Amino acid sequence: MTTIIAVETAHGVSIGYDSMCSSGGEKFELEHPKVFTNNGAIYGVAGRLLLSTELCYADLPAPPKKKHKTDRWVTRELSPHIRDIIDSVMPKRDDDGVECQFLVIANGRAYEISGDSGWHRRTDGIYAIGSGCDLARGALMAGANINKALEIAADHDAGTGYDFTTCSAADMLDE
Repeated sequence: MTTIIAVETAHGVSIGYDSMCSSGGEKFELEHPKVFTNNGAIYGVAGRLLLSTELCYADLPAPPKKKHKTDRWVTRELSPHIRDIIDSVMPKRDDDGVECQFLVIANGRAYEISGDSGWHRRTDGIYAIGSGCDLARGALMAGANINKALEIAADHDAGTGYDFTTCSAADMLDE
């Protein structure tokens, strides 16, 4: 799968992710990143590559200008768009679940969004999705920086590897 992590502090959000993909037992490095910008927000997708591609090129709503309205935007505007994209490209499963996770950063706030498009924010500011998320989150909580947390995840998770990218959300949005 992958590992995508973000750390939210009063100074902003920092992001890190790997570049490996696995499909049908094959592992390969992706040319297209798993983390990308779309209309003023940053998106990371763990799970189906099709969802990553669809979100990257979708006409997603822009975040509000006012930071305090971001939670409402995620709930009322962004989540329904994500749900529509999931419904249009993903086959239904017997257990009604969708094998994907999203990390969204908007207005200096990070959100983990599940495959049912429900979201949450963490009081510790440590966000992680993908197959190596528990390893990376544990490393961050133990004091590792983002790059070291990705290395630890790659050492112990077969779905995490190759080159790592780390940056600030502000730098990504300025590009």
